[in-house]
Amino acid sequence: MSAFPLKLDPIKSFFRYWKKEFFPLKILDKYLFGEFFKIFIGTVVLLTGIMLLSLVNDNMRNFTTTKAPRYHVALFLVYSLPKIISTTVVSMSLMFSICFTVGQFSVNKELVSMMAAGVSFFRIVAPLILFGILMWIIMLLGTEFIVRPVNKLAKIEHDTLTEGMGTLANSVYQFHVKGKEGFYYLYFYDPDKDEINGGFNYIRLRPDGSPETVISSLKAKYNYETRIWKMKRVEEWHFDNDLNLSSQESFDEKEYELPEDPTYFKVPAGSVEEMNLIQLGEEQKRRIQKGLPYGDVLTEKHSVFALPMMTIIVTLIGTIAGYFTKKTAGVASLGITIGVVLIYYIFNSAGKSLGENGVIPAFLGVWLTPGMFLGLCFWMFRRMNL
Repeated sequence: MSAFPLKLDPIKSFFRYWKKEFFPLKILDKYLFGEFFKIFIGTVVLLTGIMLLSLVNDNMRNFTTTKAPRYHVALFLVYSLPKIISTTVVSMSLMFSICFTVGQFSVNKELVSMMAAGVSFFRIVAPLILFGILMWIIMLLGTEFIVRPVNKLAKIEHDTLTEGMGTLANSVYQFHVKGKEGFYYLYFYDPDKDEINGGFNYIRLRPDGSPETVISSLKAKYNYETRIWKMKRVEEWHFDNDLNLSSQESFDEKEYELPEDPTYFKVPAGSVEEMNLIQLGEEQKRRIQKGLPYGDVLTEKHSVFALPMMTIIVTLIGTIAGYFTKKTAGVASLGITIGVVLIYYIFNSAGKSLGENGVIPAFLGVWLTPGMFLGLCFWMFRRMNL
């Protein structure tokens, strides 16, 4: 019993040390963090405005030709803000403001004065690093409970704006899916008319997995009252146990009772970017049941935790880059921010694409880029004795 409290001593000492360091805040911490935070908030506002203008420009045609009431335009823009801020604005603002603040201190020799007074570089930038970790937690929770649900609302508003413009966003083209007793191959499912045109093909399987009957029709319509499929211009093939064709028939029209109704073929309510962890798990089970690929679901489950990690990465890189800034901090910070964020997104997008398509495991495709950048940051801190 007496040994158990001893295990907690290092943890208590750790928290006691950092509590002593930051509570109450020292003048140095207030000065550095105050300068950083003003730049951070200003950059967030500026970048959000720029990204919002870009979104308006990309959707200008939809905004000007839509038949929906104009308030849907405003709702779409408002619901798009959380995604803009979480995926792009926060990371770029954090990177720029940290790099600019530390760089400005370095250019003005304030950083040298602090270190000459016996304060290590790591201790100087510790408030910024702690803020980056705090932002990772905020981004993780905010993305899960705010951004993803609001993404779904933005998608609804976008569909409202484009309704009747010939986009047919909710239609299904050349779709194949596994059912309870066989496989379906559909050419075009129109959810508005609730019918299938261009081709409806069904392969009914025996318990051993061999084909028993193949049904091919040009058009299919479902009656919800009788739960019967009514098909037109039907071809029907029957096979024996040796897979030999036993009979073939043609019908101008015929009715069938199949296990699935049209709701089984409808496009899912939202994309993986609109689903939280619980919904992603349910979507994975649904796709496995239907025999559909689910690589994007696996990568998105890992991205829930990996994407917010970028806040920590840009924080560490920003402090290192700012330390070595010797010229105008603003120009250097802007160039470094654009370069680092661009390279990160290129590597991250490539990794996710490989993971979604099964070239590499999903967890590797998502975590490879954050792992490489974090490893590089820690190596630079140790190598440069910061």
